[in-house]
Amino acid sequence: MTTHQGHCHCGAVRFEMDSAVDSALQCNCSFCIRRGTTIHRVPADNFRLLAGEDQLNCYGSREFSEHYFCRTCGIQCLSRVNFGDEPVVMVNLGCFDPDLLAGIEPSLFDGASKL
Repeated sequence: MTTHQGHCHCGAVRFEMDSAVDSALQCNCSFCIRRGTTIHRVPADNFRLLAGEDQLNCYGSREFSEHYFCRTCGIQCLSRVNFGDEPVVMVNLGCFDPDLLAGIEPSLFDGASKL
């Protein structure tokens, strides 16, 4: 597994994940459709917030998902999602090196049926 570092546009929020990025998702829930990001699912234990926790605002329902964005530049960096037993973080792949997505065709994630 490889460690990848990402950040928001202004750099106030920085984070890293341990993941072989071999898949990407596009969620069809009403929030994700409007924000238009490509995401990657990471087990919560493989995600670390390095800087900027105090710069994050949260939007969403604690019952299913919390979407975090930088209060300075507005970039939505990650979502913490509750799938029952398995806490996961959905990271915005646009916050990482653009080459990370090379050759990966995003799959549909049916978030609309989860809400």
